[in-house]
Amino acid sequence: MQNLSEVLKQFQQQYANKANLSDIIESIGKDQDIRTFWNEHQDELNSDAFQLKMGDLYEYIQQKRKIETGEKVLYPGYYPQLTIEKGYPLVHYVADEKTRKQLMQREKLTLYKMPKSVRSADWSTIGEEIVDHAQEEQGKTEAFVSLNKILKSLTSTVQNNFIQGIYLYGDFGVGKTYMMGALANALAANNIGVMLLHFPSFISDLKATFDHKNESLDELLSKAKSVSVLILDDVGADTLTAWSRDSILGIILEYRMQNELTTFFTSNFDANGFEQYLSQTREGNEPIKAARLMQRVKFLAKPVQMTGKNKRLEN
Repeated sequence: MQNLSEVLKQFQQQYANKANLSDIIESIGKDQDIRTFWNEHQDELNSDAFQLKMGDLYEYIQQKRKIETGEKVLYPGYYPQLTIEKGYPLVHYVADEKTRKQLMQREKLTLYKMPKSVRSADWSTIGEEIVDHAQEEQGKTEAFVSLNKILKSLTSTVQNNFIQGIYLYGDFGVGKTYMMGALANALAANNIGVMLLHFPSFISDLKATFDHKNESLDELLSKAKSVSVLILDDVGADTLTAWSRDSILGIILEYRMQNELTTFFTSNFDANGFEQYLSQTREGNEPIKAARLMQRVKFLAKPVQMTGKNKRLEN
């Protein structure tokens, strides 16, 4: 049995003339977390556990103190925890709540050809800005309220019915993509799989693989069909072909409608404008196919307009 008080007493006597070491031993002995750990595991600890792992124990104390005082630590975003391995104490680093959320976001969130700013877009910050600048941001209020309602529904513990998404439309640069990015980050932080896909870039990249199979893009297309939440960004911005409309967009929307999967869109077109866009391809005018596809869009998402200043021009 390894009684910590007895072990400490022996070491303090042994190293009484070595001031620094004596101070280290004393600080270890005063730490309540170490004392509790030692009491719980004293029957498992080897007789030389303290001697061989004194450095680990002191590291544990130092890192705890640095976290408390806000100093630079060995592993930012992680806090030390004591474990036991083969009869010896070991310092194990565990992610804090913020880091756990970030790690979960990376696992749950798929971004494709999105601006760097989208990765750090924060939902609560957008809400605060709308409240603090109500007059200036009133064009975003309806969009935020509508999306926030869906966010609450998707993160609710009780969820059985299909949750319809939003077809968010408005002029260039008003912040549609940024707001959807913040929504995607919030969903991923709540352990919900979400994909935010810049649709014109995706179509362009798929076209470039006509002559050779690209497994990563095939996987992306498959995921776009089945991911829990899909956000198709900037639909209507590419040069439409019958192939991109029927074999890509149509296939994705058909699957998601049949399986009642929440889907969002951003576009510069309102619903009528988007239907007109869908009807005109290089192959000619096909209003029936466009109308059929719009039925899927309308099933999956309700239109909400977002207005405001073009922030790209301001910057």
